[in-house]
This record gives sequence, C-alpha cells and structure tokens, in this order.
Amino acid sequence: MQLKYYSRAISVIIVSILLSHNIYSQSKFKLPSGLGFANQLEYSYDVDKKLEIFENWLNLDFRKSIFSAGIRLDVFQPNDPNPSISRGKDRYADISFKYLGVKLGNAREGLNVTVGNFYELFGRGMVLKSYEDRNIRIDNNLLGVKVEGSYAKFKLTALTGMAENMSAERNDILHAADLEYRGIKAMKMGASFASNQPKGDEARTHLAAVRIEPSIWNFDFYGEYGIKQNEDIKENIFKGDESLAGKALYGSMNFYLTSFSFSGEYKFYDNYSFTSSDGTIAYNTPPALRSDYSYMLLNRHPSALNPNNEKGFQVEASYSLSENTNFTANYAETKTLSSSSLYQRIRKIQTNSNSFLPIQTQLKQFFGQAQHKWMESLTTIAAFGYSEELSGNTKSITPILENRIYLDDINSFKIVLEHQLTKNRTTSEQYYDSVLLLEYLRSPKLSIALVTEMQTKEPTEGRTVRKVYSFVQVGYKFGQHTDVSILVGSRQAGNICIGGVCRYEPEFSGVELKMQTRLF
Repeated sequence: MQLKYYSRAISVIIVSILLSHNIYSQSKFKLPSGLGFANQLEYSYDVDKKLEIFENWLNLDFRKSIFSAGIRLDVFQPNDPNPSISRGKDRYADISFKYLGVKLGNAREGLNVTVGNFYELFGRGMVLKSYEDRNIRIDNNLLGVKVEGSYAKFKLTALTGMAENMSAERNDILHAADLEYRGIKAMKMGASFASNQPKGDEARTHLAAVRIEPSIWNFDFYGEYGIKQNEDIKENIFKGDESLAGKALYGSMNFYLTSFSFSGEYKFYDNYSFTSSDGTIAYNTPPALRSDYSYMLLNRHPSALNPNNEKGFQVEASYSLSENTNFTANYAETKTLSSSSLYQRIRKIQTNSNSFLPIQTQLKQFFGQAQHKWMESLTTIAAFGYSEELSGNTKSITPILENRIYLDDINSFKIVLEHQLTKNRTTSEQYYDSVLLLEYLRSPKLSIALVTEMQTKEPTEGRTVRKVYSFVQVGYKFGQHTDVSILVGSRQAGNICIGGVCRYEPEFSGVELKMQTRLF
C-alpha cells in the first residue's frame, strides 16, 4: 500500500514537472489580449500517517474595455483534514469564486461595480478585512455587490455580501461602507461603517471607525478609533447603562532621517472582534503588532491576535553605521485589559464570576540584528530573539548566526544556524532546538536547501530524548511563468503566522510538491 502511494506521489511530481517544462518550451505562446491565467498546485504525502493531500487553485481573469470577469476553480482531492482548512470539502471540485465588473470613468471621477465574489479592506482592517492568504488558509471573500465611486477628492466604497463559514455555508449578510477624503495636502481622512445581519434572531453588530493619516516633514502618522454596538449586549448585559459594546484605538508613527529610521505602534482593543453569528468568520483583523520572522525557530511559539482583550505597543529602530554595517532592533509588548474594560465586565456577568481576571502579559518580544559586509563575497548577520507568550506559557531565547557567501553575480551560498532554549513556565521543563540550514542559490533559476533540526528534551530528570528532522528542498523556475518546489524528508511541527493569524502545521515526513504558474 505504501508503494502505491509513493507511486502516485512520484507520478504527480513527474506530470507537474513535465507540464511546467511544456509551458516553458512553448514560451512563444501568448494568451489572448486581456486574458490572465494563474494556477497554484500543492501536493503532499505523509509516509507515517499515510495521508495524501492534493489542492489546486486555478484562476482565469479577463479584461476588455470597461468590463472584467473572472473565475477560480478549486479542486481538493482530498483536502487537508483540519476542519479550519477543509470547511467540509474533503473531496471537492467547483467554481468557488466568480465575478463580473464594470469600470466607468477614470480614477478621479469614475464608478466601479463588481457583482459576485470580491475582497475588500477598509483602512488597516479595524472595521473590515476581507482577504485571502493561502499560507494560513484564510479566505473570507464576500459574495454580493460592491460599488466604488470617485469624485474630486472623495472615494466611496459600499458593499453587501455574504462570507462562507466553516460549514461552507453563506448565512449572515454583511453591509459596509467606507468614505475617504484626500483634499488636504499631506493629509488623508476616512470613515468606515459595517453591520452584519444574522440569519437567526441575534441582534445586529455595528462597527464604525474614523481615521486620519497626516504626513509632516519626515514623519508619517496614522490614527484610527472605532466603536462597536450590539443591542443584546447593551440591554441584556449592561441593562442600558452602556451605549458601547466594544471600542478600539490604533496609532502608528514612522520617522526617517538619512541613516536612521524609527517606527512605533500602539493598540487598544476592547471587545472589538467582529464575527459571524456562529463565530467562524472574522470580518475584521486589526493590526496585531506582532513580528513575522523569516527564521524558523522565532516563529515556533506564536501568540495569536485577540481583538477582544489586548493593549500594547511595538517599536522598531534601524541604523546604518556605514554602507557595509547596519543594525535593527524591535520590541513589542501586549497585555490583557484591566477590570474596567468592557470585555472584563461582560465576561464577569456572562460567567457569573465573583472576580475579574488579573492583567497578564500576553506577549513580550525582542529581536535585534546586526549585519556586516566583510567583503564583496561575504556578509554576516548575527541576530538574537527573546519572547514570552501566554498561550503556551513559555519563555524562549534564540541566538542566530547567518553567513552569505557570494561566488559571483549568479552563484551564492547561505549558512544559517539557529539555537533556541525554551522553558515551559507551567512545568519548569527546559528543552533545546537547533536548526542548520545550508542553501545553494543559482539566481534566478535554481535553489537547493538542506535543513536539519535537532530537538533535545528531558521529560524526566536524567532521561534525555532527542529527535532529528531533516529535509531537502529544491526550487526551480521554468521560464518566466512557473515556479516548482519539491520537499523530501521530515519536518518538525510548527506554526505559520501572518499578521497575528496563525495556522498550526503538524509534524510531517514524506514528499511535498508546490507549483505556481502565471500567464498574462
């Protein structure tokens, strides 16, 4: 049976590579004017679990004159069994995204109408963030109508749509509008509103926010304040004593001066999540103030965004000592809210509790990096990470050393060593993880990486347990159209986090293929 699945895996890889080569060899072939084609294929077979996953997204888009249209065919045979990913689509093939658009006028004075599936972002996502990110398997597209109108210095976006829940059903209706004004030099202003219409008898939730974006000299600022209203919370929880069900504040500042730059962010999210009535769709995703790292071990202990119960800040500074040497430092801290918050008061009433939860540090992060170019052929990066996170109650220290060796303009090597000490503050257990990455890059066509990780644990005193994971990953670019990546080996369990939204990937041992093709 295992040989059968290996044969299928090898067959999928061979057919995919031959298809890529065929597209590359026919590089003179051009699609009709206005037609775009994009395909993303992911296939994996886990040897230990005997689990086979095949996923494919095929996009076709067409633009002609004032009209545009597109479809996306999703094929899962089978899908990832994780219910947050599969949404009940074990074996599935259907057109899951389709739209028709009409564009009248121009960017200054014009009207765009979209009917079908669409995405939309208001400001920084405080009120509405409808988007797709396949790395974390987020797709909360809306099915309905969107209208965008521009006149003079104003831009208005209004929409009505329904998002798909975990059961692949579209039940609740979302109404939203955003007005932006750019009539003042170095200043943008905007206001957003959104309201859901649940399928059942639940009260509607309304979100409203105002934002301002001034730029002064070398400073860029952004500020947004939002409120949340819900009649059920107002009447049943607060008995009419509170007009708000939630509130949020986000602000950021960026400063640039020659070789120095500084950025700072602040957040206050009090019972500000905006979800469907069943809680499986998030309509808004405020800025998380969490760093997403390129190094493996720094992402091993994530802290997911909680728009209901967070207050914190993040600061980052960069300085270039010379054209060969630069430094970067980042610090972030997130805490839960005090007893005076709306969230704490609502929780206390709903749970019939006699006390409030204490303020806790949900996340504390520090990352520092120094980069120095010794010569044209050698660059060294030394980095250090420190983090504390509440969800797993761990504390970790991570030193990193990276060397980049350039043989010429095309060929280069990268050597990365990561070492992490983690302490579980609940059990007092300490364990180590070490990662060695060796990568050869022949730009822009070929990359070959060997990654080995060793985890050392001592579950009981005097008993040491070590696990070793290793994989080889090869990437190749066929022409200008297709990127293929093949991974063979074993990989430690971990998390993929983007913008405070995380997806857990279990331990894996087998073969994995990813292929992306784009033709325009």
